[in-house]
Amino acid sequence: MLFATRLNSLKSRPELFFEPGSVGTDDLLRRAAHIQGLNSLSLNFPEHFTSATLRATRDTIEALGLSVDSLNIRYPADTFGDGGFTHPNAAVRQQAIDLSCQALDACAALGGNHVIVWPGFDGFDYPFQDSYERMFAHTVEGFAQLAAHDPAMRVGLEYKPWEPRKYSLIGNMGEALLVVQEVGADNLGVVLDYCHAQMANEHAPKAAALALRHQKLFGVHLNDGYGRQDDGLMVGTASLVTTLELLVLVERGGYPGTIYFDTFPVREDPVRECEWNIRVTQRLLTLAKDIAADSRIGAGHDAFNVTSVVEKLLFPERVHV
Repeated sequence: MLFATRLNSLKSRPELFFEPGSVGTDDLLRRAAHIQGLNSLSLNFPEHFTSATLRATRDTIEALGLSVDSLNIRYPADTFGDGGFTHPNAAVRQQAIDLSCQALDACAALGGNHVIVWPGFDGFDYPFQDSYERMFAHTVEGFAQLAAHDPAMRVGLEYKPWEPRKYSLIGNMGEALLVVQEVGADNLGVVLDYCHAQMANEHAPKAAALALRHQKLFGVHLNDGYGRQDDGLMVGTASLVTTLELLVLVERGGYPGTIYFDTFPVREDPVRECEWNIRVTQRLLTLAKDIAADSRIGAGHDAFNVTSVVEKLLFPERVHV
């Protein structure tokens, strides 16, 4: 399993690693190389590099012994604050599509195969603000153009129920899968972010099962939180059992992708924080394989299934029958 991390998380506690002054992408990459067990990266586009620095960025990543798994598109607020694919102005919508296509090209040049689209500004704040039918139609149109730009590149739609808009147009797994179904492209799928699912009042394992049913789970962003906002806490620290169930679903569903840590260390050493995420996920994946092989767990509508799982967590030395 590949493990990738959010590069911007490495900006925290700069005094532990960086010299005083500004911190650039190369500095963050060098810090990432100190994380034990990390083997891949997910960079932001166009935040972390430009077309002029793309070759140098790839050389730096390869020299550090890392690889690029994916790019996350970040749409600048000054242009796309009223929407990207859903902007009421056709010229601005096309700019969003063009920027997204540039991300696909850049990802291919960096050796990656997955571009993650979080349409954060595509939504609304007030009743009667816009036409939901129009915004949804333009969302489908935008993703269709993006998927067609490079059929060899996977495109993942990352949903979130709100923030920065009061309501996101695509706010849960069902809505994301509806977009994917209407586009009908083999290379378009959904990225599940654990905290985003919590915010949407979804049970993340159930949401994953829906995507896996259609072979459309293209990415898993692990983190943890309390469900009220995008907390981005360390993996398994607030809802360990549900995190384990998600990984069991991933194991049973044959998920072939990367586990990406979308966490937000603020006061914590980000290197130590990421190493915890890797270490606990590796342990949970080992347990998940064991549990996935037992067809009795997760079947029969038996509430005591969960007690068997908790026993495996608390008493791994016991023999379970």
